Amino acid sequence: MTELSTINIPDLGEVEEAEVIEICVELDQKVDSEDPIMILETDKAAMEIPASVDGVVKSIKVSVGDMAKTGMPFVDIETAKEESQNKSNSSDSKDVEQDAKSEEPPLTNTAINEDSEIKLKSINVPDLGEVEEAEVIEICVELDQKVDSEDPIMILETDKAAMEIPASVDGVVKSIKVSVGDMAKTGMPFVDIEIIELNNAIEKNLSNKTAQDDVNQTLATQEKSIEKPLPNKIPSQISGYKNSSIHSGPATRKLAREFGINLNEVAGSGPKGRILKEDLHLFVSNKLNNNTQSEFKPIQPDIDFSKWGEVKINKLSKFQKTASKNLHTSWINIPHVTQHDDADITALLELRKKLNTKYKTKVSPLAYIIKATVETLKLFPIMNTSLTSDLLNIVQKNYFNIGVAVDTPDGLIVPNIKNVQNKTVLQISDEVFELATQAKDRKLKVDQLKGATFTISSLSGIGGKYFTPIINPPEVGILGLSKTFDHLSLENSEIKVSQQMPVSLSYDHRVINGAYAARFITEFSIQLNRIQFLEDGFNDA
Repeated sequence: MTELSTINIPDLGEVEEAEVIEICVELDQKVDSEDPIMILETDKAAMEIPASVDGVVKSIKVSVGDMAKTGMPFVDIETAKEESQNKSNSSDSKDVEQDAKSEEPPLTNTAINEDSEIKLKSINVPDLGEVEEAEVIEICVELDQKVDSEDPIMILETDKAAMEIPASVDGVVKSIKVSVGDMAKTGMPFVDIEIIELNNAIEKNLSNKTAQDDVNQTLATQEKSIEKPLPNKIPSQISGYKNSSIHSGPATRKLAREFGINLNEVAGSGPKGRILKEDLHLFVSNKLNNNTQSEFKPIQPDIDFSKWGEVKINKLSKFQKTASKNLHTSWINIPHVTQHDDADITALLELRKKLNTKYKTKVSPLAYIIKATVETLKLFPIMNTSLTSDLLNIVQKNYFNIGVAVDTPDGLIVPNIKNVQNKTVLQISDEVFELATQAKDRKLKVDQLKGATFTISSLSGIGGKYFTPIINPPEVGILGLSKTFDHLSLENSEIKVSQQMPVSLSYDHRVINGAYAARFITEFSIQLNRIQFLEDGFNDA
């Protein structure tokens, strides 16, 4: 025996009402007492409402977007009424009944026509208001699927909002006339649904309730005769496809459509496997990081430029192709943020001029800057780290290998100076000169190009003022230098002239926050003016 149990909204506490953001079941679906029936959302949180009994869903009294209140009925579930003395007999009879049903011939139109008539109803796009057309961003059903009048058939999107278009009738989907990406207009047919209408004579003799029961029973019989695909057979090209095995809210589904993500491939971390926005972010991040550079395929429009004049095609060199892939891979995988500032290097340039004259040498300002950079990195060690490949840990390095971008006829090459913390300014200067010469002659060894912990890219000898240097993975920071300029300022009512060097620090925002980067660049300016330590090493020259 069975009985119908009505499930009501439980006590919502201090909240008067909550919005229904998802219906997790469909009619005639079997549920257990802990299975979620629907999900409510308040301003502060989302909550799943469980079935509370085992049974089969027979009626759903709410829709997505409704406001639910404590005590309000929201679903009817047909439950089994146990009778201990007949328990075994009922089980046997159920098996016999099932076997008998399986031997019955399939329902034909003739059988249905005895009490009712099958018709094909074309459903049109409703009035879109002031909007002339809207894009079809999701098809919510498939062929031969049973739908209720309130079930969404497709979702349209305009510049301002997304809207669900319901079936408007109960029946079985027989034809879908639109595809994802089509532009829909008011009155345009978009789906054909097979419906069952009672004959007029029958309508006069039966009550509305009895007639509805007959229709439901016939539709249920039709549904059993149709082999529905399993959830894992849903086409992967329909991103964010809606089915009862996927639990996620409308906002998450919309984000999935924007990313082009198939929700069947995403593991949910929420209650009962619910897919959250954070799960989509992790999914995209893993996809990007699992792709090797060889799999990266940049997109460029194919344009015939010769239509407007004479052109010449020059092939990219192997070096240029490699640089292009590496730079673009860094840009799309690392969230770059760049901090700009001016560093006062007046005292440093005066010291350099004095030491060059005294020791009859020529030391580049870059050597002093590299030395000051390492001293700053010692105080801000996170800038000298790398993320592990799984993005779950940070590798702290207790050595300082500084990469120096060298401009060559073939493009930028970035060799690095090993263990700069153990070298003087003079030693650094000699090594910078040697590496630059080898880079331009294409004589660098592989080891000289690997192992950098932080990079400096200097345009100070060329010009410009500020730029955004691209991080060299797996590093988390890079310092860009621009051409020094004269700066006028007032100090104690007197005009002061100083030499300012524009600096641009790009950093990986997954590891470093803005405050940390700002403190780093401020400390860097201080280190550039620590004259005593910058002079160390010259006394032995």
